[in-house]
Amino acid sequence: MGIYRRGKTYWMSIIVPGRGQIRQSIRTENRKLAEKIYGKMLTDLEEGRWFENQAKRKTLREMLERYEKEYTDEKGYYSKARDKSIFKNLYAFLGEDASLQEVETLIGGYEQHRRAEGAKPATVIKELGLLRRVFNVARKQWKWKMQNPISEIEMPKVSNERVRYLSESEYIALFEALDKVSEKWLKPCVTIAIDTGLRLSNVCNLQWSEVNLFRRLIIIAAVSMKNDEHLGIPLTERAYQTFRELQRVRAISDHVFHDNGQRIYPVKVQRAFKKALSSTKIVNFHFHDLRHTFASRLVQSGVDIYAVQKLLGHKDGRMTKRYAHLNVDNLRDAVAKLEAITNLSQTQEIKDAISL
Repeated sequence: MGIYRRGKTYWMSIIVPGRGQIRQSIRTENRKLAEKIYGKMLTDLEEGRWFENQAKRKTLREMLERYEKEYTDEKGYYSKARDKSIFKNLYAFLGEDASLQEVETLIGGYEQHRRAEGAKPATVIKELGLLRRVFNVARKQWKWKMQNPISEIEMPKVSNERVRYLSESEYIALFEALDKVSEKWLKPCVTIAIDTGLRLSNVCNLQWSEVNLFRRLIIIAAVSMKNDEHLGIPLTERAYQTFRELQRVRAISDHVFHDNGQRIYPVKVQRAFKKALSSTKIVNFHFHDLRHTFASRLVQSGVDIYAVQKLLGHKDGRMTKRYAHLNVDNLRDAVAKLEAITNLSQTQEIKDAISL
C-alpha cells in the first residue's frame, strides 16, 4: 500500500474497508508531489470527500449516455425522442465534456438561457426535471457519491389554471364532426377520453388487459400513470358500448385503439382531432381539454371535488380545485341559509315593534 513507481510516473494504492482496493496513477514523475497528492487522498478518504470528488470529475456525457442506454432506450417512441431532445439542449448549454462539478456551477443559469431561446416555463421544468431524475439515478442506483444540484434550484412557476371545456352546443358539434371524419378510430378515442378523463397517452396505450367489461371498469397500473398510482375508472353506458364495439376488431398487439391493426400514437390522434375541429366553430380547444370537459361536467352535476380528484388520478387535490368554481349549487345553499336567517331576524324585529 502507498505510492510506487510504474514506468516513469508514480501510482498510489490503498485498501478502503467495504470498497476494496483503489489503485490509480498520480500522473507525476516527482516523488515529493506524488507524496503530497497521496496524503491529500488519505485526508479526503478519512473525511468522506474523496468519492464525492471522484464523482464530480465524471462528465455530463458519461452520465447522460449511461442513462440513455439503461433507461431512455427502454421507453416508448415519443418518450425516447423527448429525452434525446432534452439531452441536446443540456449539451448545448453545459457542454458535452463538462464535468459534473461544472454542471453544478452552471446549471443555475439554465432557465434564463432557455427562456431567452423562447422556451416556456413548463418546458424548462420538464428539462430540469429529467436532469434531476438522471442525477438521482446516478446517486441511488449507480452509487455515485455526490449531491443532486437540481434539488436546490427553484423551478419556474407555471400557471395550470386553464380550464377549457365544451359547451353543450360545442359538444353536439364535435360529435357531429366525428361522424364524418375518415379516421373511424377517432370517435371511439374521443368518446373514451371524454367519458373517462384519461390523458391522451393513457388512451393511446390502453390495452384490453386494463379493460374489465364484466365489472365495467378500466384499471390502469401505477407504472403507466403520471402520478405513479394505480387508477380505477367505472365505465359509463356509452363507454361500455364503445368498448364492446371495439372488441369486434382487435389488434394483435392487444392495444384497444388502432388503425387497421397499426398502433396509434398521440401525434397522430392530435392531428386527426385538429382536422375534425376545423369543420366546426370550436376554437381554442385541444384533445387534453376533453379531460377538462370530463371533470367540468362531473362538478356541474354536483359530484364532490374529492371524487373528481380520484377519477382524474390527481395525487394533489390542488390540481382538482381549479374546477370547484363550476359548482355554485352549494354556494346558493349557503346564501339561502343566510337569507333565511336574515328574514327570520327581520320578522322578529317586526313582532317586537308591534308588541311595543
